[in-house]
Amino acid sequence: MAAVTMAEVNKGAEKYTIDKCQKKKPVVPFNHYQHQKIQGVTCKACHHEMEEGKTPKSCFECHQCKKGEAPAKGEAPDAKIAFHKNCKGCHVKMKKEGKKTGPTSCVKCHPKK
Repeated sequence: MAAVTMAEVNKGAEKYTIDKCQKKKPVVPFNHYQHQKIQGVTCKACHHEMEEGKTPKSCFECHQCKKGEAPAKGEAPDAKIAFHKNCKGCHVKMKKEGKKTGPTSCVKCHPKK
């Protein structure tokens, strides 16, 4: 079965602000639509627990705000760990491959107003 694109399931908001767990660093602006357009990136790249053809859950339904604590066995990592591993990890990988990508530094992801 072919991968279902986010546009086919639920386009969602074009832009989000990731601000649920932010206490010290500035919030993270996130362009959802821009990520949908990336060649070869499916919904499951970010929404890894998504069932095909279903509307994806919010990251925070599984990833809680726990100050970077290591997860207990079988538990999802907290939101900070998950975002840094998944989002920053993907950007770093693309950068190493010489592809145009998003930010990889703290101040670029968490811009001051």
